[in-house]
Amino acid sequence: MPLDIWSETEDFLSLLLCPPDADLERAVRVSDQENLPPISVSALQGKQISLLASIAGASRILEVGSLAGYSALWLAKALPPDGRMVTIENNPVHAAVAAGNIRAAGLADRVEVRVGNAAEQLALLVEENVEPFDFFFIDADQHNNAIYFESCLQLGRSGSVIVIDNAVRSGEVCNVDTPNAAVRATQRVLELVGSAEHVDGVVFQTIGKRGHDGMLVTRIR
Repeated sequence: MPLDIWSETEDFLSLLLCPPDADLERAVRVSDQENLPPISVSALQGKQISLLASIAGASRILEVGSLAGYSALWLAKALPPDGRMVTIENNPVHAAVAAGNIRAAGLADRVEVRVGNAAEQLALLVEENVEPFDFFFIDADQHNNAIYFESCLQLGRSGSVIVIDNAVRSGEVCNVDTPNAAVRATQRVLELVGSAEHVDGVVFQTIGKRGHDGMLVTRIR
């Protein structure tokens, strides 16, 4: 099926299912103005993770990879008034943009932007023995996906949902001989989910303007 049909379908569904939101539109505009890479989730994907967080009844959310804060806004808006969220970003410029967009949306009281290496920040959260998170979204440097996933398992509880973006990468995940470290890390996560008794999961494949990809959605038993 040609890519233009995928794009037209994505635009059609976004128009129907993703109502205009000034905060999200501002985040996209600021991201462009600051020349951040155009790799945020799409509107439909943002709605997807937001809905998943709502279905999970999440009042505590942890995100790995903030970029401009676009996905963080989708998730924070799904929180109840007393909910809390932590988003981790290694790049201080990206973190500053994300914090600004979150502040402009009036959500700074419920979203903490942590700046630093994600693996280290996750380890610190484990050491701090923080209250378990209900929902996780991992969308960062994919070669560390296995590390991030295992840390999130420690920071979750029975029933917590962990979502990992870019789990398909145009089918590259099927290549068992791939030299790509990011793909190998995702493959390790998939193998763990498929074999572990304490985790269950499935990949929702996606198509759209950026081609063929998918999200791994898992739940701690």
